[in-house]
Amino acid sequence: MNATARTRANRAFALRFTAGIGLYAVGLGLAVGAESIGGPGWVPALLVIPAVGLMAWANIGMYRSGDEFERRKIAEAILLAFVISTPLILAVGVLQFYLLPELNWIFAFSILMLSWVIGTIVSAVRYR
Repeated sequence: MNATARTRANRAFALRFTAGIGLYAVGLGLAVGAESIGGPGWVPALLVIPAVGLMAWANIGMYRSGDEFERRKIAEAILLAFVISTPLILAVGVLQFYLLPELNWIFAFSILMLSWVIGTIVSAVRYR
């Protein structure tokens, strides 16, 4: 039974991304554990760096394995995410000096992720 190129790309993505998530979770867990026992948290947190590299490698590999149409849809979704989230994040940052209370950094990340979802939906609807 021969696997198609798409199946091989999906398997490689799943393996790399899952390994990255696992390494990320271990790194964060060890960092929290090191803090509770009084050790330096930055040492186990270094595991996060290769985890991010693995996840980036997985996503870049998936992007490269697609045909021109798939690449165009992904690129448009990412472009829309950047165009939507950048002004919003900058506006929130400026407004924190004057009106808004100080917000957690995860708020900016949620703006980015929400705009990526919006970009993906717009791209999917456009190229239906």
